[in-house]
Amino acid sequence: MGLPPHFHPKTPFRVMLGLAVVTLALAACTADADPPADAEGSPQTSPPPVTSTDSYVFTDAAGIEARITIEEEGAVLTVENDTGGTLPRPGVYVLDARDGSRVDWSVVDAAAAAEGESEWQVERPAVPEPKHIGLVVLLFGGEDYGAFVPPRPGDAA
Repeated sequence: MGLPPHFHPKTPFRVMLGLAVVTLALAACTADADPPADAEGSPQTSPPPVTSTDSYVFTDAAGIEARITIEEEGAVLTVENDTGGTLPRPGVYVLDARDGSRVDWSVVDAAAAAEGESEWQVERPAVPEPKHIGLVVLLFGGEDYGAFVPPRPGDAA
């Protein structure tokens, strides 16, 4: 017993029509949407990454810029707070590039970071050595704020 003669011509048309509808629906769902706007109507975007030849740099759209400069036996953490408020106590941890282990660095005498610029000494363990630093992460009040951009010798912005 064979298929009806009218079956073959309509089936490819139905399949193509179904694929076209699905394609249009997917295109509508995945179209680039405008980023959310702030109160003034401009889109909220992350600032471009800031780089340094000698410091790890963290920036965000809220108005925080932090730099950590590694010295002989320690480091210096400088925070520029333009958020309009006070930030909780800062902290830093590092992931060792060799095995991914977390190493906490002690921020000495850290208090809350008030509006403006604050600077703290950072005691860091000998391990990881600077050449083994995989990722440096900024904390405020124990919360992870994000990673620093590593130094890029010869490419300061």
